[in-house]
Amino acid sequence: MLDGFKQFIQRVQQRYNSHPGPRQTAYEILHDADHLIVSWISAQNDSGSKSFQWDDAILVTAFKRDLYAVDLICLVIELKDGETIEVDEEMNGWDSLVQKLPEYLPGCKSFGEWFEVVAFPAFELNATRIFERVG
Repeated sequence: MLDGFKQFIQRVQQRYNSHPGPRQTAYEILHDADHLIVSWISAQNDSGSKSFQWDDAILVTAFKRDLYAVDLICLVIELKDGETIEVDEEMNGWDSLVQKLPEYLPGCKSFGEWFEVVAFPAFELNATRIFERVG
């Protein structure tokens, strides 16, 4: 019983430590058939962007971050050059991106095919490969 309580306390502590608090940076995902751009602006007016061509994407993995009281659905996109770009469901443009991914990346699983696999059970990573470029 004491071991179970210790595990519970450790899990609560991990969730608490992983919670980032209120977002200090606003993100936007822009995309079309050729490329994706993630732009941002911080509360201190620092801004920037990252972009890539869809032809450079070799792997897309959907997963979930445990943020203490809630989960955050994310995608990490790996590129040919080894760079990765991560986007999440709180970014502006997320909904349209996840709907369009199968058009941009032929063979990519649709949102309906992967969402429940990643979302449930709660507070688990549930990493799921949704696209892999072969060859």
